Amino acid sequence: MTRNLQHEADEEITELTTVADKLVRTATRTQLYANQGWKHTKSLRGDDVRIENALKAAAARNDALKLRGSPDNAGEEVLDLLEEETSVPHQIPTGTLVEIRKGSLTTTGIVIRNALIEGRSFSVTLTITGHVIEHPESDVFFQVPKMVTYSLTRRAGIGAMPSSRTETSARVEILRQLRDFEREVANAYGGIQATNLNLYDLVRSKNPDEWSTVTVLEAARLIMRQRRQTVTALFAMHRYLMKHSEEFAPQISTHRLAQTFDVRPLSHLERLRAVKHMIRSASPAIDAFAIKARGIMTVNRKRRIESWDDPPKRTVASDIHYTPEDRLILDVLQHALRRHRDVVTDPYALIVASILKTLQVDADVIDPVVLREVLIDLGHLAPWEDLVSRRKEYELDQLPEDESPRVAAQNLIVKRNLAVRPTPESSRPLGPEDFLPRDPVEHLRHDFGDMPVYVVDDIGAEELDDGLSIEEIPSEPGSAWIHVHIADPTAVIPPTHVFAQQAYQKGMTWYFSHRTWPMLPTSLSRSKLSLGAHSKSGEPESVLTFSFKIDSTGNMVDYQVRPGFVRNLQIIDYDSVDHLAGFPNLKPAQPFDPECPPNNTTVTTEPLHVQNLRLLADTITRHRIRNLRSSDAFIAVIPYARISTAEKPLQATPLCYPRSFRFTGFPTIKYQVLSQKSQEVGSRMVVAECMKAACRVASRWCLDRDVPMLRRTSKPPVCLGDPDAFSKVLEARDSDGFVDFYLAQKASLHVPPVEHTLDPGMHWSMGVPEGEGYIRVTSPLRRYSDLVAHWQIKDALLRPSASPLFSREWLGKYGPEIKEKERVFKEAERTHYAYWTALYLKRFMEHPHAVVDRPNPLEGLTATVLTHTFAERQGGSVRTMCHVPSLGIKAIVTLPPGTMLDIGDSLDVRLADIQVGLSSKVHVLPK
Repeated sequence: MTRNLQHEADEEITELTTVADKLVRTATRTQLYANQGWKHTKSLRGDDVRIENALKAAAARNDALKLRGSPDNAGEEVLDLLEEETSVPHQIPTGTLVEIRKGSLTTTGIVIRNALIEGRSFSVTLTITGHVIEHPESDVFFQVPKMVTYSLTRRAGIGAMPSSRTETSARVEILRQLRDFEREVANAYGGIQATNLNLYDLVRSKNPDEWSTVTVLEAARLIMRQRRQTVTALFAMHRYLMKHSEEFAPQISTHRLAQTFDVRPLSHLERLRAVKHMIRSASPAIDAFAIKARGIMTVNRKRRIESWDDPPKRTVASDIHYTPEDRLILDVLQHALRRHRDVVTDPYALIVASILKTLQVDADVIDPVVLREVLIDLGHLAPWEDLVSRRKEYELDQLPEDESPRVAAQNLIVKRNLAVRPTPESSRPLGPEDFLPRDPVEHLRHDFGDMPVYVVDDIGAEELDDGLSIEEIPSEPGSAWIHVHIADPTAVIPPTHVFAQQAYQKGMTWYFSHRTWPMLPTSLSRSKLSLGAHSKSGEPESVLTFSFKIDSTGNMVDYQVRPGFVRNLQIIDYDSVDHLAGFPNLKPAQPFDPECPPNNTTVTTEPLHVQNLRLLADTITRHRIRNLRSSDAFIAVIPYARISTAEKPLQATPLCYPRSFRFTGFPTIKYQVLSQKSQEVGSRMVVAECMKAACRVASRWCLDRDVPMLRRTSKPPVCLGDPDAFSKVLEARDSDGFVDFYLAQKASLHVPPVEHTLDPGMHWSMGVPEGEGYIRVTSPLRRYSDLVAHWQIKDALLRPSASPLFSREWLGKYGPEIKEKERVFKEAERTHYAYWTALYLKRFMEHPHAVVDRPNPLEGLTATVLTHTFAERQGGSVRTMCHVPSLGIKAIVTLPPGTMLDIGDSLDVRLADIQVGLSSKVHVLPK
């Protein structure tokens, strides 16, 4: 062990001897924690006593919710109510040792309570310095469960200072165990350094341009070589990897649970070190690059302004020539524009700041927002570049489809194997590129004949995977069968196919404003799988049909699942169905293009189709109303912005391209403000309710036959404050089940997350009761979980008495994977739309020829406060989140000192600053 590490360990042991005295003194680091975004429990503001309110609310609800422990412990056990009754995902159990990182501050501690605060999961931790802090679980980077006993954490209390000798004694014992553990970690860290092995060379990719990954366990095995790694050794290795941020970067969203680090490519590292050396040695190449770059930036800025309203265009600037040193600098700047955890040192930060200083960039802070602008000015990033889809962790192919080797390989498989499929008589097993020799359930398919099938979607939809039919029952007035016909890719693709394995990895199709990344190859879906692909040549469409019978009262009284053939497809858009069925025309708001003409529609006037669509709408509406009356589900309504580009797909700028580009113009962008109500009424409601019913039918059918299947479940909201708040929100529902967002937000309701289980649990938000279940089956072209459901159902049809194709064990392991893929996609989607919304608003504000003959939608803005919590205090001002309904955006509002606002309060604001970058933000100020 090194002398410094031994010295640090000795100092910590000495500090332990005085910890009892520390515990009865006022905390000395309160301000430090506050500056880093942590809350010392003693320093909570008068308007921010969230834990105290949670304690009181839970104590009041002790009897109803049956707190663990005796009633005498109710006040102390309150946070356990939130911990156990709400099923918070990944919540850190009490007694767990955690390493907490926030900015440059790092500490360790023991979790002594958990709480839900404004919908987020927080931990209350006793740190190694004796302070009790409250922090989000996202600040935890390493954890050791069951470090101390549950009873000991209970005796420690949660106050800033202990209130009794029992609490003091418990905290001293916890801190003693923490210090012992830290001493062992220090010894293990010294052992890592003593090996003198170059871990980076052992784990980096052999391809110098590719990233690789390494887990803490893998690194420990390579360095320490023990048969079994101790917890202290793993913790020490984690610290080692975090410290060496030049070579290793903690993965953005999964580090705490997966303990995985990205390993920087060798070429990136060599370029980084080369440029660092150039800066340290004051190389003339830096100044030479700066002179050249400043000239390029000036010309490019002028060109962008002159072509502001032109169509987007990219050409290679063949007259610009770079030296090898120039290329090194440009590559490092481009490598620096990626997500980075601020809890470790950014190896690019000082280098980028130094280079941008030589470029005379006028910015108080050098951050990704500034770096993005510089790369655009240099011609190495398109002004319309989507930074979100470029994130390495998403692994989205940035090349155009006609240039992508990945897509070319897929197309070759389709061309080579789809036309020449194995013969049904062949006894050889299917290879990874072999499609099914024949439809395995062809003999079971029900022929729906000439029954019209209405494929309702947006104009220009890329994957048509569902259609609807309606069939009256003459002998039962008011009753009808609704058939939901789902495209059947499993008639062609076996689970062993390479495309199936790729779909498993992707999880789903990624729909973004500027481009779509399909789960299944476009060449296959368009030619064989999407509804309408066969109709073009007069062939029937293979479908898996989920049928349900609705009686005159709206009740589902019967159901069927069967493979089928459909022949009479009617492809129609939502607006046309609204017109024919007589639904009100609820158009999305377009604040920047109020006179924009409506979309072209495909209205049909054939009486049969008008009659069918109206009957379909009436029948499913009756079913929806019945479900709504029998459930306590509601939908909170808040406007949100959606961006779409006329030029799609927009291609990415090649990373580290040897030449500079000239960019002119910009894509045509449509800015719409939608709401849940505008998207879940009329024809969209009809389609959505039919899909929900089909998913319920799938669950019932599988229950009848004991077919194991993953189901989506969600529990009803839990009241964190007023125990009657949920009932009050339900009373405010309108006839369609909608409530005001701020009413629901004020109610302090925690909505437990969706889970994936084998049991037929409740799906509260869908109005599905306990015991019925909900299985997604309606989008097999764009969700792998739906593909699995189709394979499982068809296998049960073919082999009703055999073991299932997918075992309960496999499904149980796959459930968490689905949840994680959905979480990643939702986070990417949210960030993507925030990026494009901010980009649009920024361009509108900076337009060199702003329109003056119509009202400005950025004037007269009103914002509504979203949260109780004032996120930060800077210079005495107050910052919190708000929502601007006319723009459908969230924003950060900075308020004067002492301002006190509550959820739902409104104020007049103006746009102050828009940051377009890896994490885009809109700032507003009160007028």
